[in-house]
Amino acid sequence: MQVQQHLLDAVQRATRTLAQSGNFDALLKDVLAICVEAVGASGGTIYLHDPVKNTLRFHHVLPESVANIIRLTDIPDDQGVAGAVFQNRQTRIDEFPEVKEDTADPRAQVQKATGVYVRNMITVPLMMENEPPIGVVQLVNKESGSFNKDDMTVLDTVSAVSTLAFLNSRLVEESSRASTLLGMGKVAHDIGNLAASLFANLSVGEHSLAALSEQITTDNALRDEVESLTEIQDQLRRSVDRIVRYSRLMSDLSANRALRPTMEFQPMGPVVKGSASYLESEARKNGVKIAYEIEEDAPHCQFDEFFVFRIVQNLVGNAIKAVRETLTDDQIRAADGEPLGVVTVRYRLGERQHVVEVGDTGPGMSEETARRILTGNSYSRWEKGGGSGWGTKIVLELATVHEAKCEIDSILGEGSVFRLRFPCHE
Repeated sequence: MQVQQHLLDAVQRATRTLAQSGNFDALLKDVLAICVEAVGASGGTIYLHDPVKNTLRFHHVLPESVANIIRLTDIPDDQGVAGAVFQNRQTRIDEFPEVKEDTADPRAQVQKATGVYVRNMITVPLMMENEPPIGVVQLVNKESGSFNKDDMTVLDTVSAVSTLAFLNSRLVEESSRASTLLGMGKVAHDIGNLAASLFANLSVGEHSLAALSEQITTDNALRDEVESLTEIQDQLRRSVDRIVRYSRLMSDLSANRALRPTMEFQPMGPVVKGSASYLESEARKNGVKIAYEIEEDAPHCQFDEFFVFRIVQNLVGNAIKAVRETLTDDQIRAADGEPLGVVTVRYRLGERQHVVEVGDTGPGMSEETARRILTGNSYSRWEKGGGSGWGTKIVLELATVHEAKCEIDSILGEGSVFRLRFPCHE
């Protein structure tokens, strides 16, 4: 009866806590904390399975102070205790004899680094019945006695509840993104219709200016005014053309249609710099300077000008948000217009590659977050500047059209660099 009550309490705690989690990374941390509390362990780690690399990817460790002492890494999904439990899908209890710190035993290294002697351990697969596991939780050192079958029962049930909550959170997130994109597609359709009307009006204006220019013969001042209006007209046409193409892009993405690039041989550097320059005002407002390192004389490249324009704008916009996350409103006001952070836009010709980079001095990200972004399964969760996640998703889609490779270099506390490598075409 006592075990059943303990099990019921653990499941209720898990259900209440997991129902309130805002994102799946926070969810994993909650899962680990619930498991530690449910069986009275002194700490533990949680891993998620990466089916592409066949590894168990480390996510969290408790107590958190241990994370600053030892560096836990990803492990093959068929090695060690965690790998064995993941493969056979059976919870396992291990008891360990004391080891001397000068031995090669991995537990000895942990003991030496943390001062914690691992007496016992319970490892449980994160899974629901008759479903493949999504990861593994390892807990160490039961605070009173040893882990037992009652603990196994509790953890197996909490694992099933946690796995369901985790999978639901992923489904909700994916559904939310799909709904967002569908809405964006509908809005894009309306914008496209409005832009078509603008095009018609611009055409009428162009004909009128051309006729007026032909009639002017002696009034130089009036001629100059007409030429200025003609330049403005050309800029408006280019802007409306970008709006039309963007609405078409969003409509294609929302309908899951193949994208329709217009590939031309042309210089990429001016497009990269011109795109980023549109966001200079936004950057200054947020205490950020946009710096440029553009190889002006690089050979021409085959690409869609509008697609690259969008790629750079999305990356620079995300980079500005990242830097802004490290700054307070008071810091920006006190700086009085002086930049406190930098977004660097680079373009160069590499080894038969055209390389575009957008770097920032923001908070950086973990390897796991970078990996999820590059697979289109994550988005920035800034407190001071939210987003739907589709900006990066669009970057990945447009890069794929160009057969470009995407990379992220990032160091927590220092910043990130998003890099695209466009292939050279003869």
